[in-house]
Amino acid sequence: MDSINTREDVLKLGIIDPELEETLKSTPFPRTFNTPSIEQLRQATSTAEQTNYTTSPTHNTHESTITIPMRDGHLNEIRLIKHNTIPKNAPLIILIHGGGYIMGTNMQCIPWARPIAALYGAIIALPSYRLAPEYKFPFAPHDIWDSLSWLASNASSLGADLSAGFVIGGCSAGAGLAIVTAHRALREALGSPLTGVLANIPGCISEETLPGKYKDLWVSRDQNAEALILDRKLLGVIEEAYGMDVYSEDYSPFNDGVLFEGLPRTYVQVAGMDTLRDDGIVYAKTLRDYGVDVKLDIYPGVPHGHFNIWPKLGLSVKSQVDTIWNIGWLLDRGLERERVEELWIASMG
Repeated sequence: MDSINTREDVLKLGIIDPELEETLKSTPFPRTFNTPSIEQLRQATSTAEQTNYTTSPTHNTHESTITIPMRDGHLNEIRLIKHNTIPKNAPLIILIHGGGYIMGTNMQCIPWARPIAALYGAIIALPSYRLAPEYKFPFAPHDIWDSLSWLASNASSLGADLSAGFVIGGCSAGAGLAIVTAHRALREALGSPLTGVLANIPGCISEETLPGKYKDLWVSRDQNAEALILDRKLLGVIEEAYGMDVYSEDYSPFNDGVLFEGLPRTYVQVAGMDTLRDDGIVYAKTLRDYGVDVKLDIYPGVPHGHFNIWPKLGLSVKSQVDTIWNIGWLLDRGLERERVEELWIASMG
């Protein structure tokens, strides 16, 4: 984080990774991926999730599903992942799926959930939330808050001990939801406070609410406007479908009255060729400004969600291992990195 201080520093992060560049020479990425309909996006995401679900090793875990009520009576599903031998001091980890608020299900985080449950003896809760455009903002953050509140009140009945750790995290849109939920938990003094936040490739800032202090570091929307996977055009489709209020604390912590001081330990990951890259960088720096214990890992030259498209790319493997390994940092339960690497590489087949 200390090495990212100028516009030039962040621009260098967008130079394509040499390994990815070589991969694209032999297997070009179809640019048409950026302009499908929402239904096509959902179908492609569903297919990928089903494949990952069936091919991801269980690591001696089992799962179940429950349904819980939202504030309006709607029932949402939570998928629970537990190790076959649950310790008495099992922490609770909530992992929220991504998909631009318009696609994805709670199956998406299974490749993380199973090894995390196995390595840390944790109970993993994978919540659902209603998707746009059928359910526009703020349904998603409200559903996640309602899920968090229910889990905090019912953790012991699930076999979890929140004093051993209570972490919320997610990927992409799920990371954005984890961030705003963590801030709300601080503001509303959640009875069982969160102890950690995972923010993997998050989006959480708009131009309207960008802190002036970091204006020169927030350039990825323009620099990576034509990036692979998530370009500016697709981002616009997502934002229109979601219909968010950029001045709402349910969308971004960078609004008046939102608390930073007192947030739990936070781990942020960003990709160098991502349109959302600088959201994570600015967020991490702001956390540090307020004295929050924060770690930031950057993967230069790869786009948003690179680990889903090129899972065996060197930086993809590194980022996934970093995610699982730093869950230990969030829980204050250090593991040998080699153990995490071995488990993840074995999971890849």
